[in-house]
Amino acid sequence: MKIRQITRDKDDYMDMLLMADPQKDMVERYLYQSEMFVLVNGGDVCSVCVVQLMKNRKCELKNIATRVQDRGKGYAAYLIHYICEYYSDVCDTMYAGTGNGKKMIEFLERSGFVNSHMAVNYYVDHYQEPIYEDGIRITDKIYMKKQLDSVIDVKKVVDLALEAGRILLKNGAEIFRVDETITRICRRFHVEYVDTFILSHAIFVSAENGMEEAYTKVKQVPLSSTHLGIVAEVNALSREISAGNVGVEEAFRRLGKIDNMPSVRGYLQVLAAGIGSGFFGHMMGASVTESIVAFFIGCILYLWVLKAKKHNISKIIVNIIGGVIITVLAILALHLPFLGNIKMDGMIIGSIMPLVPGLAFVNAIRDIADSDFLSGTVRMIDALLVFVCISVGVGVTLSIYNGLIGGMVL
Repeated sequence: MKIRQITRDKDDYMDMLLMADPQKDMVERYLYQSEMFVLVNGGDVCSVCVVQLMKNRKCELKNIATRVQDRGKGYAAYLIHYICEYYSDVCDTMYAGTGNGKKMIEFLERSGFVNSHMAVNYYVDHYQEPIYEDGIRITDKIYMKKQLDSVIDVKKVVDLALEAGRILLKNGAEIFRVDETITRICRRFHVEYVDTFILSHAIFVSAENGMEEAYTKVKQVPLSSTHLGIVAEVNALSREISAGNVGVEEAFRRLGKIDNMPSVRGYLQVLAAGIGSGFFGHMMGASVTESIVAFFIGCILYLWVLKAKKHNISKIIVNIIGGVIITVLAILALHLPFLGNIKMDGMIIGSIMPLVPGLAFVNAIRDIADSDFLSGTVRMIDALLVFVCISVGVGVTLSIYNGLIGGMVL
């Protein structure tokens, strides 16, 4: 069973449309200015409906009909639910006009419509032949309405919120920010009952819309590198969603674009790593010459980091070899006579900056301060493991150097 929109040859479905609106010229008044949808099951068109867009974010269900042999199977109700969700991005209210017969009014009420207003003697004034239902003449047109912001599928909303949370967590956002974003998105679409359990590498969400419709989903988020530009974009999008400026489908499209945002160009990352190394070394007491050397070591180090990321090399290997590279280059610089009297510690201290997970360490402290002890501890351990790996790389290299040379120049 699937639903598709009809954009051409709408007259082909006139026989079905006349089941609900029996005067052809009245159907033609709105048919070509409206949008048509059909429900297909097993290759047969079982149900059809026509919706006309109006001003001020409103639309009207002009016609809905189901084949005689398919009535009572829930096709029309399914089609109404679909179009309400479909138009919820562009409309706030959907109207439906029907005769003053009991069956259609009850059907619309079961679909969530409530009474709006009435056009007296509409079918007497506009239709050539009298219309009857169960032996009673239909004279007045009853308009029903439904608020479309209440029909968003809870599963789709949770999937949207979960995707936003995944992107945030993957790119280094704090736990409280992820939780706040998920909750904000769900409540914007009237999914009021939301429970979240967020770890540093996983998100658990359970939600219901107050209508006995519940949904639970789990998403694994492997620890990854930080991209604060993506975090900022998701934050901006969540604020637009909360303000009611972005619908579900558009939000999904924009999240896809944000998730695929390219990283800063490699040469800029290398340059930034070098500048960070040089200035940090100078702040920690290194001389100008040592800081300049730290700049070049930082650049060379980050070339290795980018190469390792490209080939998905383990973080442990990356940081151990990074520590080795820093120390070897510092030792080589120590033996260059034109650099004068320089010290190794200033160069090494500055050059390790590109490897230091400062943001992860700070976020770990913030998570612990916010009582997210489990997430904070995991992130803290991850950051400390990086520190240990760097230390191993530096320490082993210095030990080998001292063992071979005897520490003569240290």
